Amino acid sequence: MSNNVWLTPEEMQKKKARQKTLLYAALLLATVVLSAAVTVLANQI
Repeated sequence: MSNNVWLTPEEMQKKKARQKTLLYAALLLATVVLSAAVTVLANQI
């Protein structure tokens, strides 16, 4: 049985907010890594 059945609406809201924060953090990290890679590649040319 799924754990979502036992969550209160407040807990669901907190879970969604946490997932949104994690998504933004992952996007920020991916952007930093991508720009670092582009910088390294550009300096090698």
